[in-house]
Amino acid sequence: MPGTKYKLLYFNNQGRAETSRLLFFAAGVEFEDFRFSQEKWLTVKPNMPLGQVPVLEVDGKQLCQSYAITRYLANIFGLAGKSDWDKANIDAGCEVISDILKETYEMLFEKDDVKKAEMKRKLADETCPKLLSFLEKNAGSQWYIGDSMTVVDLSIFGLMFNMIKMEILSTVDNYPKLKAIQGHVESDPNISKYLKNRPVTKM
Repeated sequence: MPGTKYKLLYFNNQGRAETSRLLFFAAGVEFEDFRFSQEKWLTVKPNMPLGQVPVLEVDGKQLCQSYAITRYLANIFGLAGKSDWDKANIDAGCEVISDILKETYEMLFEKDDVKKAEMKRKLADETCPKLLSFLEKNAGSQWYIGDSMTVVDLSIFGLMFNMIKMEILSTVDNYPKLKAIQGHVESDPNISKYLKNRPVTKM
């Protein structure tokens, strides 16, 4: 890993790349955070595997698919869990978060205002209460799994931040363990420094 050159390519928003960005900062590993506009995407797309982002370049080699990227980074940075059982439960937590985000992205890209409003209601009243309650039930007192930060904690942090920002949740107080995890992540010195300088984006 020392001397390895990392480049993460994604739009200038949080989206499907933010957990990977947080992993780099949590680990204190330098990388090129290559952000581009929707207009620039047309020139970037032909060089991307599957014509999609995020893409991680490691010494010029390309890795696609957001979950594969976060799992790769979590493993090499020691943020994937300590035992096989812990790693499996961390994966499960990340997949639950992915289920919430999938509905969120579908809602954001819906063009019909009536359908969009109903999708947002379903997220707020059904999906989030069910899936966040699962995460809350399975979370530890400080971190989701074990005694140190892992990739699922970073994912929880990003999820809760954006659910509040998009007014899908009005408060995180109903999920005290997840709220505590959010606070622990935010107080990490490397993460805190990044957040102070993070570009302001819609999501």
